[in-house]
Parts: sequence; structure tokens; C-alpha cells
Amino acid sequence: MNTTENSWRHIILRAFIVSGVGILVGFILYRSAVFIPRMWPFQFTVSSIPAGVAYALNKSSMRRHLLPALLIWYIILTGLIVKLTWRSVILNFAYVVVITLAVFVYNYVVTKPFSSKAILRIVFAGAIISIANGSITILSAIYLFKFILANSVVWLNALEHNAEIGAVIGLAIGAGIEIAEYLNNKLCEHEINLISKDKIVHKDN
Repeated sequence: MNTTENSWRHIILRAFIVSGVGILVGFILYRSAVFIPRMWPFQFTVSSIPAGVAYALNKSSMRRHLLPALLIWYIILTGLIVKLTWRSVILNFAYVVVITLAVFVYNYVVTKPFSSKAILRIVFAGAIISIANGSITILSAIYLFKFILANSVVWLNALEHNAEIGAVIGLAIGAGIEIAEYLNNKLCEHEINLISKDKIVHKDN
């Protein structure tokens, strides 16, 4: 079996499951609003897809494809905006970059001994994405500094809301990662069995 083919198989599996679970949870909670860019539940889609791509490629030996993949998603994401503004362009860029960095932090945290249990890893994902989503609000706030001075209560409410939504998205992504790893291990076992059978056949011949 081709090693590159197997690598892409694992990458696609992980990316699809992690992204899919994140979007699915958003769909269960907010229905079709997760697919409408002008509505705030769209955050589930905005965050889940780069998280899935970043996680899948970071777990593989093909990390060099991460930047091109994220750039493609950023172009698609920006193209979905009906009324393009500098704020939306910067905000979308912030989501792609910050969520990707959050996934890298998650990957680092889960290598530690204290994260040996699945439930802890899911909680870590929820906490990390919550912080990331809240920080995106802060980045947006820097752009809207005058608005903050005049509407500090509104801004603080937005910060709290984004952190809460980020926690839900993070928990969904964390659960997606656990499901993806389970299925990925099953796929690895299947591939090993096929290789073993292939070796036996060639040996008999």
C-alpha cells in the first residue's frame, strides 16, 4: 500500500470527523444558522473547519500542507461574506490564525501525563477554544476601540458570550478528536491486517 495514500486517508478522516462533529453540535443547537455567515452561530463552522484541518495535518507527517489548506479555507470563508468590509476580512483572518494556534496548544497539552483520560482532553479542548474565542473578541475590539469606550457593557457581554460559545465549540471539537482517533486506530488496524495478509500471500507464492 502507498504510504502517501494512507497518510491522506488518515488526514481526511481526522479533518472530516473533527470538523463534522463541531458543525453537527452547532446544527443540533442552532439549526441552519450555523451555515449563515451573518449569524453568530456561524462561529461553529468558522472554528470547526480550521480546527479539523489544523489537527489532522499537525498529527501527520505532511504539515507543510497546513498553510495552503488554511489559506484556501480563508479565501472560501471571505468569499461567503455578502458585504465585504475590512473588519470582516481581519476578523476571518483572526479566526483562522487563533483557532489554529489553539489546536497547537491543545496538541501540546494532551501530550502531558495529566491528560491521559478522554474526558480531561475534551475539557481541555473546551477551555482552550473558549479562551481563543474570547481573545478573538478582544482583537476585534482593538479595531473598534471607539465603540468600546462608548459601549463597554455591550463589549463585555460580547466577550462573555464568545467565551461561552467557544467552550461549547471546544467541547464539540474535543469530542470529535476522540472519535477521530478511535476511528483512525481502527483504520490503522485494518491497514496492518491488509499488509500482513499481503505478505503471507507473497510468501506462499
